[in-house]
Amino acid sequence: MRQGVSVIVCAYNAEKTIGRTLDSLFAQTLKELEIIVINDGSTDGTQDILDALSAEHPNLKCYKKENAGIAAARNTALTKIETSYFGFLDADDTCEPTMFEKLYLKATEENSDMAVSHFWWVNSKGRKEQIEGPYKPGQEMMVSLFATLWNKIYKTETILNSDVRFPDGNRYEDACFLYCLSSQIQRISFVPEPFVYYMQQENSITHTNNAEVKNMITVFQIILAYYKSHGLYDSYHDELEYIHVKFFLGNSFLRSSKIQDKKDRRATIQLGWNLLNKEFPQWHSNHYLRELPGLKNRYFRMVNDSNIYFFAWIFRHFDRGNL
Repeated sequence: MRQGVSVIVCAYNAEKTIGRTLDSLFAQTLKELEIIVINDGSTDGTQDILDALSAEHPNLKCYKKENAGIAAARNTALTKIETSYFGFLDADDTCEPTMFEKLYLKATEENSDMAVSHFWWVNSKGRKEQIEGPYKPGQEMMVSLFATLWNKIYKTETILNSDVRFPDGNRYEDACFLYCLSSQIQRISFVPEPFVYYMQQENSITHTNNAEVKNMITVFQIILAYYKSHGLYDSYHDELEYIHVKFFLGNSFLRSSKIQDKKDRRATIQLGWNLLNKEFPQWHSNHYLRELPGLKNRYFRMVNDSNIYFFAWIFRHFDRGNL
């Protein structure tokens, strides 16, 4: 395993954006940088672009596979890493030239399993900085992390020696990976600068169907199973409870409320609500809901059987596109 960072880019029909994304990686100031692109069965001109760029850039390594989803593509990429650290970048995002040098220097200086930075939310209305950290490994990481892969780098040895992988065939694979990884990380470094420009697709949430939202339920069942099978459920109970509240009354709830068909919308909301209350019937007493600041935790404490569909109506008319 040689020193340096491998950056994983998974691409599916990304001909309109992949060139810009890779240009931001070719411009990186870290000399020990390798770029691994997994072409997940693209049917457009993505492969032609990759072939042309590979001829010009020896640190670009491209692999083509049959389409099987981003989780499978990322698991494939993990088998290709030959450097001491690795990170991710989505095929429609870009990053600052110093990103991987600064993260790598910080991680190696502190011998960390993971190094974390801030990032930019970007849409047609502008950009907004998202701050992540600092937080401690373990329970605090689970509660406080922002479940995005690409503003972080990871020690290859730590990840490959663990059994944490991406859940094949499922969306929300980033949340699954990071929440399971919370129990494996021993040391975290932070670089308090925004590097990645995360491009939000305008109104994409309104096109989310109920099958995708239901997939989040499957993913969180995988997370619970991981902690139970590793004998960690009791020590992480409060944190697992809190992230279930956060997702099934936050992210998933927002998406569920946007489902167009009323019957499917109510059924999907009820699925998440039932899972939360079945697994964590005392969740209203979770100490993080009282101790952590912010309006969202006050909102979480307010939700109950009698008003959940009222909040769904509010969420249905909420414009997430505002930065």
